[in-house]
Amino acid sequence: MLRFWKKSQEEKLAEQGDKSSILKLIEQGKKDKAIRILENFKENPELRPILFRLYMEEGKYYYAYQLVEHYDRNLATAKERAFLYEKVGEKEKAVEEYARIGDWESLWKAGLLLKDMGMYERSLEFLERAYKITPIAKREDLQKDIQEVKTALGLEEKPKESLLDKIRRSLRKTKEVLELKVLFAGRKVDDQLLEELEERLVKADIGVKTVAKLVEDLRKDAIRLNIKTWEELEPLLKEKVYTLIKDCRGDLKEGRVYLFLGVNGSGKTTTIGKLAFLLRQRGKKVLLCAADTFRSAAIEQLEVWAERSGAHIVKHREGADPAAVVFDAMKVAQEQGYDVVLVDTAGRLHTKEPLIRELRKIKQTIQRFFPEEPSETLLVLDATVGQNSISQAKVFKEALDITGIVLTKLDSSSKGGAVVAICQDLKIPVKLVGLGEGIDDLQPFDPKVFVEELLS
Repeated sequence: MLRFWKKSQEEKLAEQGDKSSILKLIEQGKKDKAIRILENFKENPELRPILFRLYMEEGKYYYAYQLVEHYDRNLATAKERAFLYEKVGEKEKAVEEYARIGDWESLWKAGLLLKDMGMYERSLEFLERAYKITPIAKREDLQKDIQEVKTALGLEEKPKESLLDKIRRSLRKTKEVLELKVLFAGRKVDDQLLEELEERLVKADIGVKTVAKLVEDLRKDAIRLNIKTWEELEPLLKEKVYTLIKDCRGDLKEGRVYLFLGVNGSGKTTTIGKLAFLLRQRGKKVLLCAADTFRSAAIEQLEVWAERSGAHIVKHREGADPAAVVFDAMKVAQEQGYDVVLVDTAGRLHTKEPLIRELRKIKQTIQRFFPEEPSETLLVLDATVGQNSISQAKVFKEALDITGIVLTKLDSSSKGGAVVAICQDLKIPVKLVGLGEGIDDLQPFDPKVFVEELLS
């Protein structure tokens, strides 16, 4: 009872605007309660900075922006103001603020904002100013942005994108969520930094349990190794995340039949088309099997990909028995000597039991012709759904042994960290990743490059 009374008194004092009581609430992890209280004391210049910091820590950037704009610009540093303007869509103000700061990183950011706004001449001006003072180690990245702007202005032809460029582009949205460089540069390693880091990693969909353990390990190592600054901690973070996913890499097996699973909308049919193109480039004779006979337009979509990739297709009418389509495809493959057959299947999770029976029947049909097949049973997961993809995977695992994962739409997701959660929870190798909409944007998964680009 005594403890309850003390707690009630403390909260009562906090509600009256007592600074020390409010700080105790924050220490106890009651940040939402502290925010609600502090919002009643915006006029108090002593309490206002506390509210601003909480808004920043909790990702409530619009509210932080309002405090800065309507009460006190000095609540935020110049970089924080620019960051907030960028977050709320005040891009011109963000450019002005970054220009006033004038260091290489700020000029670079201003140039990128102007590029996003389609103001290519001004963008080029800022990027070239940044290039003159950018550290040598960063100039290669900046040069690529300059080339993109020059290409948009018609000053240069568009260069062919390298694999590293594709990975960087695909992870850009997740990096914007993490914002590690912006938030942590030059800061000391303390409880506040580690809490903010934990929140950021959770937002990138790495997984709450994984993140909690990761940050706790970093905390212990920081003490043991006497790490004082973010710049010292960053390599250790990359090393630990890499350790979590390094064994997740898997190479696509050479084989005759590849079976594709995945919910509708995961990018399964598109993945099949891109892989068909890749195999055709290697001189393989490829056959596509349109066994997703239930989804509207699935057959037509696969036909388009067959034409684009130079593969052939076996199809039936919409609503036909999927196993019957597979039977015909296996017969054609056997009789006409196809090197590879890629089988598309339906993904209706709302009909779980029929789906499981259907997939097992398809596998049995394949094995009537080729007993050792399928060489790969690939589960296609949509990166934009993040942790939800794990629950999807568990349903498909009930039906068949999954040999590998294809992660699609990485370029349009802010949840790239889900790769870590998938590796940790499913223990299934990630064999391919979709890095864009181009026909050649299906690439092998490289954990080292992934971690470096995600956390840089």
